[in-house]
Amino acid sequence: MLAHTVLALLLCALLAACAGGGARAAGTEAEIRPDERALPRTLVYDCNGFEFTARTGPGEIAVWLPDRYVVLSQVPSGSGAKYQEGDIEFWSKGDDAMLTVGDQQYLNCALAPHRVPWEEARRRGVNFRAVGNEPGWFLEIQQGRQLLFVGDFGSRRLITPDPGAQLQDGSRAWHAVTESADLQVDVVDETCIDSMSGEQLPSQVTVTLDGTLLRGCGRDLENPWQ
Repeated sequence: MLAHTVLALLLCALLAACAGGGARAAGTEAEIRPDERALPRTLVYDCNGFEFTARTGPGEIAVWLPDRYVVLSQVPSGSGAKYQEGDIEFWSKGDDAMLTVGDQQYLNCALAPHRVPWEEARRRGVNFRAVGNEPGWFLEIQQGRQLLFVGDFGSRRLITPDPGAQLQDGSRAWHAVTESADLQVDVVDETCIDSMSGEQLPSQVTVTLDGTLLRGCGRDLENPWQ
């Protein structure tokens, strides 16, 4: 009798396991997988010359296109992460990405990390940004609010109220004085080549901080992030 009982229990367990396996096999191939990238995060993509900016969020991604701004929701995908809204679709897996806008498909979209600090500054409402090297520094100007200078690869940080720009032919200048620093910024609208990235920028920038002269390149930032 005991042997019959054990055999019956084993058969029940075996049938339950088979039924569970069948239920898993019946699942769909496409599913929503969490995006592997940290959230939130600003991304800039270059698709063979077509550039766009994106910002990830939980279950969605915002995309800034030349003529519009749209938030795409994550949808099931057989592979990678896929987002869609209307006729716009974005797909990515690792470093590979593809954007579809209506009938136009942009392939081979590659990340452009050197552009991210500029887009992050634009998102914060910065109107002008400049960078320099040896040692690395950057400057951000928010008109009517403040000047932010970060130097020595981030070890020095100075924030001053915006004193307002002094305008001359083809140039602009800011002079901010605080209890601890004297900051002079001069911008000339002539082509400048960044010595680190090789990128061509429209303005030559000179920063004089407490008598130390720094040279770099910069540009005005339009602000489409609202």
